[in-house]
Parts: sequence; structure tokens; C-alpha cells
Amino acid sequence: MTRTLLFDIDGTLIDAAGAGRVAMDRALREAFGIEPTIPIAFGGRTDRSLLSEMLSVHGVEVSESTFAKIRATFACGLLEELHLSTGRILPGVEDLLRQLATLPHLRLWCMTGNLVETAQGKLRHFGLLDYFDHVVGGDHDADRSDLARRAHSDLRSVHGDDAAKDVMVIGDTVADIVCARAIGAKVIACCTGCHSREILEAANPCMIVDDFSDTSSIVQLLLS
Repeated sequence: MTRTLLFDIDGTLIDAAGAGRVAMDRALREAFGIEPTIPIAFGGRTDRSLLSEMLSVHGVEVSESTFAKIRATFACGLLEELHLSTGRILPGVEDLLRQLATLPHLRLWCMTGNLVETAQGKLRHFGLLDYFDHVVGGDHDADRSDLARRAHSDLRSVHGDDAAKDVMVIGDTVADIVCARAIGAKVIACCTGCHSREILEAANPCMIVDDFSDTSSIVQLLLS
């Protein structure tokens, strides 16, 4: 049976150095002429949730039309901000993905809170997009567990029911751990994002790693 690995992006594969936050503030200015004044918390959330809150707390009615407007502006601006940022691929990620891509019984998907277009843009910017067969983004789901359920459903639709029986989530936040449980998946947490080891341990993932530097050990862990 082929195991599917569902990788998060921000804080797991890359550090975008705040490009997303800058682009979101910029989108509010450009799309609605509003200067952002109220900060919102990012870690582990979907862009559906973040962009909707950005509109709401700044007095813009959240509707499909206002969401579509800020989404398009944000997606365009983010790609520009990535080129201006000091973002980087996190330790060991390139070697890890390169090795995983050669293994016949692994399937690499990306499950991220990013919009699909911004997820693909980030991965392309850092040269990682070709490692992934499919990207499931946070376009529709405000809740991360609903995102995981949609990824699980997509997996069954594309590869059949058996494909959903062996799934592992790899992420850097408590939300990644919680959403993995929502679909009965194993989960490995990495301490490369916004949550400390202590916070991640309290959420009881299957395993915690500091980062992906010890590539051979991580490969064995993902195969175990």
C-alpha cells in the first residue's frame, strides 16, 4: 500500500519571512483603501479564515464578492513580496523531498492553509513544487480539520478508498496535529515554526523532530 504524506508549507518546508502578512496588509489597502490597524494571529490557520477576519475586523462585510476581491489582490501581491523577502527553505527540506520522491511506496501531497494559487506560488518560488503530486489549499475551509477532511476526500477521489487508509500529516503547529486526528492520520510535528516543542508535545503528536537536518533518520521515520 502507498502511504500519502501531507506536508504543510509555512514553518514546515519554508520560512517566508513575513511575506504573507505584508501581502495581506497590502491587499486590504489596495482592494478597499483601508489601512490595517488590527493585528490578527496567523499560526496554523487557513487563508479563508485569515482573509475573512481581515475584512471583518476592519469593517468590511464578508461576502463572496469581497472575499474574491481581497483574495485576488492578496495572491498577486504575495508573489511580489516573496521576491522582496529574505525567505528560505528550512533545514534539510530539499534533501528530504529529493529522497522521498525516489521511493515507490510514498505519495507526496501538500495540505496547507494557503490558497491553492499562493501555495503553488510559494513552492514554485523556492523550487519545491515539482515534488508534490497535488496541493490542497485553504480556499474554502475556515477550520483546519475541515481542510484535512477535504484533503482526505480528494485522496479517495483521485486514488480510491484504500489510499485514505495510510496517511501521515507533517506540520509545525497544534492545528496540524488536531486536523490529523480528524482524519485518523498519523502526525509528525516539527519545531521549525511558531510553536515550541513544549506546546507541540502537549498536543501529543506521534513524533516530534527539531527539524529535517538528519535526513536519513527522518526518511525512516516517515516510512515506519
